[in-house]
Amino acid sequence: MLDGLRRTYCTILGFAILSATPAFANHVDTANVTVTCNAFSLSVDASALSPGTKYEISYTIETSPYAGPAITGVIPFTASSTTTFEATIWGSFPALIGTYNFNGTASLVGHNTVPIAFSPTSLSCGQPPPPPNSGKGIDTASFNGTPLVSGDYVWFNGNFSVKNIPKTGGVLTFRSSKILDVENGSLFTSSAPNAQITFSPTATCSSTTFSTMTNTWITTVPIKGDDEIFLSGVAIPVPAGGVLGGINVTWSGVFDTTGAPGMSIDWKWGAAVYTSIATDPNLLGVKAGHQTACGQSNGDHAGAPEGVNNRDQRWKQFVIGGARGGGGSNSTGSWSGTDTVTPTAVGTSGPGPKG
Repeated sequence: MLDGLRRTYCTILGFAILSATPAFANHVDTANVTVTCNAFSLSVDASALSPGTKYEISYTIETSPYAGPAITGVIPFTASSTTTFEATIWGSFPALIGTYNFNGTASLVGHNTVPIAFSPTSLSCGQPPPPPNSGKGIDTASFNGTPLVSGDYVWFNGNFSVKNIPKTGGVLTFRSSKILDVENGSLFTSSAPNAQITFSPTATCSSTTFSTMTNTWITTVPIKGDDEIFLSGVAIPVPAGGVLGGINVTWSGVFDTTGAPGMSIDWKWGAAVYTSIATDPNLLGVKAGHQTACGQSNGDHAGAPEGVNNRDQRWKQFVIGGARGGGGSNSTGSWSGTDTVTPTAVGTSGPGPKG
């Protein structure tokens, strides 16, 4: 009888252990958000992962009272041999006015969900001041003679260098961005992504991520800058009927500087044709700086899509001739001429282009 009880106990214990095992495997442990009146940083960590397995951590951030659509996003990653994962991302949103509480969740997709811990939990925000310095950039260049075929994509990408960055750092933004087919008077896009570039005294390399909520590329750059800093980019499908080669295209937008008077911006853009490219900007793996990009020490230009698709094929292998590129290793297209913009105080004249 005692042996029977032992066998029964061991069977029950073994079943309990087997049943409990999945609860301890593949889980996000914590998610913490630091929030300001117009930006946030999210730190997540996960553990008990299977090395070599691809995962995604999704997140949702909401305000109370309601201040607009929830901030949502996905952090894709492949588990390393340590079986753990940690990451911090940054984002921005339209400036809040009033007092708000925050709530949200983070999930290891297909596994578990945890509440996000916010700091602070409540925030009072006043009316944001207008940008102190502003200047419009307008840059026109011609596509080569290769016609664009419906079903392909044009990867428009801009980059810049800058002079007179304050020693304490500063923020540069790019807004009201449009890309225009000059000959036909039609817009490739009337809402090319905005950009927010922070020159940080503590950054050691350049990185970029995309905020779907605000349609903005969020880039952080060392205070020394770079000869090419990624500005903005968008993959636009070629419309039905295609597009003739040789057209003139204008990219325009407004540069604002905050806490950094006297900045002088030299910007330019390229355009390359892809037969396949990610429509989710965060899956492109955009190179944020020519010489300073975090973890990307190749010779590619800023704006090159360094990511891979779900078959581990690099987006760059799908580039072909057309727009301002010849295919092959030219993943950004050739650059337009350089347009120089020096933002000045709103309402005053200055050397930056007007229009």
